[in-house]
Amino acid sequence: MGRLAILAWAFLGLLLLSADAEPARRVALVIGNGTYAEAGTLANPVNDALDIADKLRSIGFEVIEGNDLGKRELERSIGEFSDALQGAGVGLFYYAGHGLQVDGRNYIVPVDARLDMPVKLQLEAVPIDEVLDIMEQQTKVSLVFLDACRNNPFARSLSRTATTRSATALAGLAQFDSTRGSFIAFSTAPGAVAMDGTGRNSPFAAALLRHIAEPGQSINDMMIAVRRDVVSQTREGQRPWEQGSLLERFEFVPGEGPAPKPKPAAEPAPAPQVAALERSVGDDKASIEQFLRRDYLTPDTKKMAETVKRIYGASATIFGTRYDADAIVKVKTDWFAQWSSWSLGLEPGSLEITPHGEDRADAAFAMRYDYVPKDKSAARLTGKARVTLGLVKAVEGWRIESETSQATQ
Repeated sequence: MGRLAILAWAFLGLLLLSADAEPARRVALVIGNGTYAEAGTLANPVNDALDIADKLRSIGFEVIEGNDLGKRELERSIGEFSDALQGAGVGLFYYAGHGLQVDGRNYIVPVDARLDMPVKLQLEAVPIDEVLDIMEQQTKVSLVFLDACRNNPFARSLSRTATTRSATALAGLAQFDSTRGSFIAFSTAPGAVAMDGTGRNSPFAAALLRHIAEPGQSINDMMIAVRRDVVSQTREGQRPWEQGSLLERFEFVPGEGPAPKPKPAAEPAPAPQVAALERSVGDDKASIEQFLRRDYLTPDTKKMAETVKRIYGASATIFGTRYDADAIVKVKTDWFAQWSSWSLGLEPGSLEITPHGEDRADAAFAMRYDYVPKDKSAARLTGKARVTLGLVKAVEGWRIESETSQATQ
């Protein structure tokens, strides 16, 4: 072998050694969509995306980020992400905002989407599995985090306009059919609805931010900690879930030895403080139950504007989105206009009150419902739901500050 050939092989060996010594690049695409043209504004997705992007940068990720993206902007960001993944070892996609499933396929909803008819879905929304496919083709490890299960009007409008031959939109997201070397984390269980949160971040994003950078912790252990925090914060109203096909252990921050025990989401309140909180609401549990039976479960639908003002005040957060009184009036009016008769009932013994000071409390309870449609060809709607209300005590009585519910049967 000639001298030039020997030098060439030696140089190639140095390059290979350097490549092995250098840690694999980790690239993330982080999107937060909150300001929708036709679906109102979600309070937290942009905050969630900004904070997650900063956290990922702090632990060595290259981050491509975008917020409040329309369809074309979103597609450009995905294209930029695809280019950046070349030669990377790990790809991560985080999305917060509206998402929906149609016929078992999950879609991201851009902020400029007009989804009044199912046939527009392919033109207006972006299938999440296409992003996952780009990642799986270019990286050994593909990580997806979807805080995209907010209950949203797109799913409702698509379902109303769907025919027997068109797709039907459902709440929440569906499982992915197959994955290759991937880990997919959902902010809540398949088909269920996640909460947007009342602070800066959603419950899911807040838990991720709290645990993602713990050294030596596997991604599976991280999700256990995240799930525990979210279940606690939402009083079991939301349960994160994951599916995956990773072949090797993955740690966001490598560490030696066992990972430290995760800290709880919040330190339990001292016993005297808990007792004081309980006393602050005390006998008001009876007044809350009266409010539910007299006002919330039997609204005066003939005077909807007055009803909403009495029950919700000037505004309220419903399924994570802030609505003013006029918007709530329209939503409630349109809903009850579908039914020739209806009844709502409080399941005996189900009411649980959690006090938050002298004038605030959370009320969680099981609600029975029975709606008879005006359209004789439509099905009767009956069942039970788990309802959680954030209540504030005003001069005239209790008022709803936030509202979520989830069907239980």
